[in-house]
Amino acid sequence: MTTTAAPPRAGAVLASGTATVLWYAMPDVISSRTARGWAKVGLFAGSLALSAPELRAALATTRERPEPDGDDPPPTFRSLPVGKQAVTLGSVAAALALAARGVVAGERWAFRRGQARAAAGKRLPHTGPALVYGVLTIGLWLVPPPSSDPA
Repeated sequence: MTTTAAPPRAGAVLASGTATVLWYAMPDVISSRTARGWAKVGLFAGSLALSAPELRAALATTRERPEPDGDDPPPTFRSLPVGKQAVTLGSVAAALALAARGVVAGERWAFRRGQARAAAGKRLPHTGPALVYGVLTIGLWLVPPPSSDPA
């Protein structure tokens, strides 16, 4: 049985691209680091609220999938031996830590690059790259998900 995912809502796609532009262009508009932090918290909360319908739809699609055929149900995390549970949790924790580290490194790189453009006399040094990041974000929304059909 093949199910196709519904295309993303145009509003969610545009909101995501706009939020990305606002996030990375913020140093051009708000000079205070503290104020930028609070503005980013608000932007993040708003983005989460706008993505809630997409997340709910994805969860509903996942719940609607039929159970696999066969006598043996697929193993669950709790059915694994304790040692494998520990390895799994450790692997997940390490992957999340590395991902967080990568995000922070990318954020710092983008900010330093904007500051270097400012030092070179560029007008709105963070906004130009922010527009590119926003277009890339919209482009990622338009990439179709991988097929779950094993055929």
